[in-house]
Amino acid sequence: MWQLSVLLVVLVLLVLAVSRWRWHPFIALLLSALALGLCSGIGGSETVRLLGEGFGNTLKWIAIVVILGAFIGEVLRETGGALRIANAVVRLFGEKRLPWAMGFTGYLVSIPVFVDVAYIVLQPVTEAIAARAKKPVLVIGLALTAGLTVSHTLLPPTPGPLAVASILGADIGRLLLINAFVGLFALAGGVLWARHFCKDQWIDYDEELAKNLHATPAAPDAETAANQSPLLDLLPILIPILLMGTGAFLQSDENSVFQEIVGLFSTPMVAVLVGAGIAGLQYRRRTTKGNLGELVEQAIVKSALVIMITGAGGAFGYLIKESGVQTALTDFFAELPFLGFFLPFLLAAVLTTATGSITVSLIGAASMVGPLVDVLPYSPELLAAITGCGAFCVFHANSSFFWLLNRLHRVPVATLYRTYTLQSLVMGLSGLIGVGLLYLLGVN
Repeated sequence: MWQLSVLLVVLVLLVLAVSRWRWHPFIALLLSALALGLCSGIGGSETVRLLGEGFGNTLKWIAIVVILGAFIGEVLRETGGALRIANAVVRLFGEKRLPWAMGFTGYLVSIPVFVDVAYIVLQPVTEAIAARAKKPVLVIGLALTAGLTVSHTLLPPTPGPLAVASILGADIGRLLLINAFVGLFALAGGVLWARHFCKDQWIDYDEELAKNLHATPAAPDAETAANQSPLLDLLPILIPILLMGTGAFLQSDENSVFQEIVGLFSTPMVAVLVGAGIAGLQYRRRTTKGNLGELVEQAIVKSALVIMITGAGGAFGYLIKESGVQTALTDFFAELPFLGFFLPFLLAAVLTTATGSITVSLIGAASMVGPLVDVLPYSPELLAAITGCGAFCVFHANSSFFWLLNRLHRVPVATLYRTYTLQSLVMGLSGLIGVGLLYLLGVN
C-alpha cells in the first residue's frame, strides 16, 4: 500500500504549493509528477518519458481547440455578439433562472461534446451573461459545469458510461433511463450549490467583466448590429456542437465516403475550426476596421498559459495512472466486500480524487465491481449509476478542468477549492440520493 501513501503525500504537497506557498501551478504540477514517479519506483528516465507522453497526449487535441475557441470568443467580444446573446438569455429566462438555464444547456451540450471543449466554446457567452446579470462568473460558470459534467459522467454515448455498461454487462437502454433520472439529481445539486453558495464568491475577474460590458467595441453599423438576431451570433458556437454531435450519433462500421466526411468534420479540432471560420466571416461582414490576424494573435497569447497548465495537469494525472495506484486500490477494497451498496461509489470516488479523470475513475471502478455483479443484490444498471455518482467526487488540483477554470476566469486556487471542489462532492451525494430513491421505489 506504499503507493497510496506516496500519492497522498504528493497530493498534500501539491495543494500546499499552489495555495499556501504561491508556487506557479505549472511548476508545482511538473515537480509533483516528477516526485510521484521517482518515489513510486518508476525510475528517473521512465518518469521523464511518461511525463512527456502525458503532456503530449493532453495537448494533442486540446491545444488547437483552446486557441480556436479563444478566437471565436475574441470575435464575439469585438462584434458585441456575446453581449447580444447574453441579453437574449437574460430576457428569455430571467435573472433568477439563469443558473438553471446554463445547467440544462450543459446537460444537453455535453452528451456529444467533451466537457473541456464545450466550456471553452461557451466561455464568452458565460462571461457575458454573468456581467449582464451582475452575478459572479462562478455562479454561471459552475452551473454550466454541473450540466456538462453530469452528461459526460452518466449518459452514453460518452466513452465512460459506455465502458461501464460493457464491463458490467448492463443494458444500454435501461442504463440510459436510470442514469438520466439520477443525473437530474446530480445536476440539481450542482446548480443549487452554484446558485446559493457561490453567490458571494466575487473575484477580481468579475470587475474586469463588468468594465468590459460597456466598453465592448461596436461594429461600424452599431444600430444594425444591436438589432441583429443573436441566433446569428450563436452560429460559431452551435455549428461545432452540432458537428460533434452528428459524429457521436452517426457512428457506423461502414467505410463510406459519407462516413469519412462525417468522421472528419465531427472531430473537435475540425468542428471548432469550422466555427472559427464562420466567426471570421461574420467579423469581416460586420466591420471594415480591425484585423483578423490581430485577433488570432490575441487568442494565441491568451491561450498559451491555459494550454501549458492544462498540459501539466494532464501529465500529472497520467503519472498517477501509470504509477500503479489503481492496482493498489483494487487490492485494498477487495478486502472490504461488506461495504455493499456504497462500494462502487467509494471506489469511483477514491479513483477520481486520486487521478482527476472521470473516465479512468469509471472504467477502474467498474473493473473492480465487475466480478461482484453476480454477488451484490443490485442490477448492473443500478451499480453503473452508483459508480457514476462516485466519479463526481472530488475534483481538485490534479484535474485538468480545475486549472482550465483557474486560467479562463483567473479564479484563485483557494476559491476553486471552496466552490468547484465542494460542488463536485455535492453533485456525487445528490446523485446517490437519486439512486437511493429509485431503489426504494423498487427499481433494481
